[in-house]
Amino acid sequence: MTGPPRKIIHVDMDAFYASVEQRDDPRLRGRPVAVAWGGKRSVVLTASYEARPFGVRSAMPLYRALERCPGLVVVEPRFGAYREVSAQVREVFRGYTPLVEPLSLDEAYLDVTAPLRGGPSATRIAGAIRAEIHAATGLTATAGVSVNKFLAKLASGMNKPDGLTVLLPAQAHALLASLPTSAFHGIGPATAAKLAAHGIHTGADLRRTPPAHLAAWFGRVGEHFARIARGQDDRPVEPDRPPVSVGSEETYADDLRGPEAVRAALPPLARAVEERLTRAGLA
Repeated sequence: MTGPPRKIIHVDMDAFYASVEQRDDPRLRGRPVAVAWGGKRSVVLTASYEARPFGVRSAMPLYRALERCPGLVVVEPRFGAYREVSAQVREVFRGYTPLVEPLSLDEAYLDVTAPLRGGPSATRIAGAIRAEIHAATGLTATAGVSVNKFLAKLASGMNKPDGLTVLLPAQAHALLASLPTSAFHGIGPATAAKLAAHGIHTGADLRRTPPAHLAAWFGRVGEHFARIARGQDDRPVEPDRPPVSVGSEETYADDLRGPEAVRAALPPLARAVEERLTRAGLA
């Protein structure tokens, strides 16, 4: 990367769906809440911070969450409400920079290297954004500030909820060396297990491994692993990032057993994908 360092902010709303529900229903405030559809195969979409000490986490099967937290209040999602709040949050972002890359309804990257307002300090801009979000929505957000997307996202996960963390490259070097590979954004449990099979357990291990070996084992993403182990990430914030996939999925109350049951379930999913492609003008 040439030129002056970028100023990147990663903003992540705190327990977003659950926080919206607690805001809109005072009876839920201070109580352990999980947002999930009913049914034995449902998974937790978001858990409130009151539920997390019990071990309730996003993507956990609902039955397991109820086992861990018998007093858990389960609320069905209201995506219309979440989209409305998300639009308010993005309006705050656009007041500071046109370079906003949403990752989902509740998080985004912002490039404030040349902000529309707020002055030259990315840290002050991040603080102002968090304050405006709270004033507009009544909800809290956590922000991470650094020189690239990877470090900004890492920083935002260090002081949740309602936090603001600045991670400078000089600080990142030692931190990355000490982290387990599973703490690196983009390295999930399966990839962490594959890295472990090669004797790579921490950022320091990853940094010591020749990039050519990582590329041979993991392809292009292996080259990315070598860079982020050193805190390097030259990906720009892309406000108009095109979709790279369109899909459809369904969670069934009972397992589909055997090839015929699976084949019978595929046509409705394929039709749903076709309808989404058509609406988007894609082929």
